[in-house]
Amino acid sequence: MKIKNQILLMFLIVLIFSCNNNEKKSDNGHKNHSTQQEQKVYTCPMHPQIIRNEPGQCPICGMELVEKITDGKKESNKELELLLKPTNRYVISQVNTVSPVEKELSANIFAMGYITYDTRQINTVSARVPGRIEKLYVKYRYQPVSKGQKLMDIYSKDLETEQQNLLFLLKNDSENLSLIKSSEQKLSLLGLTTEQISQVKSSDKIFYTITIYSPYTGHLHDVIPIENNTGGMKNGMASSNLTTEGLQIKEGMYISKGQTIFNIYDTQKIWALLNIYPDAQSSIKKGQKIKLEIDGLKEREVEATIDFIEPVIRDNQKNVTARVFLNNSFNEIKIGAIVKAKSDDRKQKGLFVPSTAIVSLGLNNIVFVKQDGLFKTRKIQKGIPSGEWVEIISGINKEDTIAQNGQLLIDSESFIKIENK
Repeated sequence: MKIKNQILLMFLIVLIFSCNNNEKKSDNGHKNHSTQQEQKVYTCPMHPQIIRNEPGQCPICGMELVEKITDGKKESNKELELLLKPTNRYVISQVNTVSPVEKELSANIFAMGYITYDTRQINTVSARVPGRIEKLYVKYRYQPVSKGQKLMDIYSKDLETEQQNLLFLLKNDSENLSLIKSSEQKLSLLGLTTEQISQVKSSDKIFYTITIYSPYTGHLHDVIPIENNTGGMKNGMASSNLTTEGLQIKEGMYISKGQTIFNIYDTQKIWALLNIYPDAQSSIKKGQKIKLEIDGLKEREVEATIDFIEPVIRDNQKNVTARVFLNNSFNEIKIGAIVKAKSDDRKQKGLFVPSTAIVSLGLNNIVFVKQDGLFKTRKIQKGIPSGEWVEIISGINKEDTIAQNGQLLIDSESFIKIENK
């Protein structure tokens, strides 16, 4: 009986010892599992303030949580790396892409302009002597005049005195040919024609009014007083926005020596001024052949040549002005007519991209180049446009992949500021 009790006691001791070992192993396994769970931390890529100990979804945006750090190392998640790129230099998008293409396209250059006077054909009629206008033979602005046509009759004391000197020499010193010739030249310088001087000599009398003839052919503009900035008056060309077409110079008015009375514009030679936009300025050259469509010519094109490119940009413009000299012998072309110009049909070989891919930021032009799933801006230099394509001079090559529509990626003011730096 005693032996049985001893055996039973030993069995109980072994059983208790075995249970204790199993509990310790179970506790160690649980602790190891808990430690592994504590090492994994999950966060939202868009809302890093969200921290979880287990996978799941972001309660704000619904994105899948990603593991933030494992054993002190960053989670190698490519999408997370893309999202952590600077937002003012990179853009994530799924827009369509294209590659630059080498091709040969028509390089027709279009420009708008207008017809104006050839400033080399503007002539003036000035008073050679002081006097009073006794009669005007021209009455309105734009009146056509011909060379030799009567403009006005004037009375001048200077002309009267010089005629008296000539007649005195003829009567009292007719053999003094040098003085007589000198007197005749003075009358000629004062505005008398050779025929008028001959009339004075043959009639042996003084003409108190002298007729002034037009030395040019064209149409008439008179010079009128224009108010200056100080409130005074000054002489200048007639303004084009006058409501009246009448001349400001009237019969009975006094004129002074050297005063410009009329401007006569000859429209047989005129200019077409073309506004060349910045994109086409590099391709416009002196001597280049172009075709002009001019209002009023019944759909007839005029072949012409660019004769001069102005070296300055006019006030309040961004365009360069090109001059085309035109012959207008029959006065078919009217001043102020609108002109459409295009270059000859020539081909331009180069690297082209769709015009929609280029974004203008004022002085700079950019495209979006795709790199590792992201779009990054690249500054370019544009060349000649041809329809829906634009030539690229520098900035990208044919191996690059760019966004087909760059405007879809412009959504940040800070991005534009960075690009302009």
